[in-house]
Amino acid sequence: MALYNSIWIVFASRIYIALAGALALATWTILAWLDEYLFFEPILVFSIPSNRVLNFSLVVLISILSGIAISMNVFRQISLRRSFGRSGRTGLTGSTVAFLAGVCGCNSVGFAIISLLGTAGGLATSFVINYQLPLRFLSIVLLIIALCSVSRNIVNECQLPLRPLAKMA
Repeated sequence: MALYNSIWIVFASRIYIALAGALALATWTILAWLDEYLFFEPILVFSIPSNRVLNFSLVVLISILSGIAISMNVFRQISLRRSFGRSGRTGLTGSTVAFLAGVCGCNSVGFAIISLLGTAGGLATSFVINYQLPLRFLSIVLLIIALCSVSRNIVNECQLPLRPLAKMA
């Protein structure tokens, strides 16, 4: 219930809808480029191989959840008008860790690790490539936890009027 109320509170303003959309698009562009779904050279090309549809769907979900979570954190920090405290960092940290967990499954990032770390990098890349889908699922779970945390904080700390369920229909 706190999640629904806080989403209603935050996204009542078009500024936060635009912010969430821009962040989701930026995240999707980065992840799609790193996972080689989106190519910018020599021309703009977008391609989803048939065996990677699930992975692409997870990239889209991670992007959407990241946009929502980060814009809700921005709303919370602006509405509280105070410096980042411990709880404020938790939501942003959760969003960042989830984003990085989504990125770490990318093949191009894996090859960069190999070149930097030698044999240990090869082992790390092997792990990342073999467990790409579980890492993406972990990323989604972390983003949901971050969303629940910031939602609870918005409802508890911001003391804004909530829209009753009876009037929403």
